[in-house]
Amino acid sequence: MRRLLALLLLVPLAAGAVPNAAPPRAAPAPRPLALDVTPTCCAITFTAYAFGVFPIAGSFGRFEGRLVYDPGDRAAAHAEARISADSLNLDAGPIEADVKAQHFLDVDHFPLILFAAAAIPGEDGAMLQGMLTIKGVTRPVTLTITERDGRVTAEAMISRRAFGITARPVLAGDTITITVNAPLPR
Repeated sequence: MRRLLALLLLVPLAAGAVPNAAPPRAAPAPRPLALDVTPTCCAITFTAYAFGVFPIAGSFGRFEGRLVYDPGDRAAAHAEARISADSLNLDAGPIEADVKAQHFLDVDHFPLILFAAAAIPGEDGAMLQGMLTIKGVTRPVTLTITERDGRVTAEAMISRRAFGITARPVLAGDTITITVNAPLPR
């Protein structure tokens, strides 16, 4: 009888059961990640192409934004950014005042460049679709997102003509690459 009782106690243990053990707890749901986009940790840069070939790099010195991403609910993700258009800095000094003038960004009448996104589509999260407003014109834009070395980069190519910026079409190419670089949220 003792052997039978011992055997009955050992069978559940051999199968992985522990008498009087609490059931395993479910893993906690992933919590939303939030990233504040500010000049202290992030960079917003752009590259335009003179004559459509020669790169002209620039950046913005004043901006603020926020990205909220919930791995458990992709539809709840959202992002927004506000960039001070007059904080534009160019490596090509004399051109800077021209780009800020009325025939390009017109920073006196349109002081902000805005971006807003309401969701991250797709399964891999490698794209962020939103609306970009430059010089009072709003257009859809898709940012491609990559991660490397603890940083996340979002990049989009836009047509300046799509935003009504048509001055100097030969000198200043139409395509502009916009890049946001930030630390990965923890």
